[in-house]
Amino acid sequence: MSRADELLKIRDLLQERRRNTEAAQAGARRELAALKDQERDPEYEEQAQAELADYTLSTLIEAQRREIMLIDAALSRMDNDVFGECVDCGNEISLDRLEAMPFAIRCEEDAAIHEQETREAARHAGSLSL
Repeated sequence: MSRADELLKIRDLLQERRRNTEAAQAGARRELAALKDQERDPEYEEQAQAELADYTLSTLIEAQRREIMLIDAALSRMDNDVFGECVDCGNEISLDRLEAMPFAIRCEEDAAIHEQETREAARHAGSLSL
């Protein structure tokens, strides 16, 4: 199978993943709305459980929102014929990497360099705040 065919397969997977994520997000939003609409029992333990559920659902919805943004960005790169190109070096990102991480914007080598630089910057920023 050609690289173009493989990329089309990845597009289909991204579109399906987007639909599934949107459906899951809609369900989480319904659950959150139902939780907020419930009358709250004044008992502390039940209130704490409701607050934990509220926090968990809100966190889930935010993670799903970020995933949809990543999918949309990947689909946009496909539309602009730059999907699968490393943003740093311009080389092709391996199909294995794209299949595992369809949101990847860097080849493995540049991703490792970027991650190391990010860790060093965070360490440096942490040492400045001490």
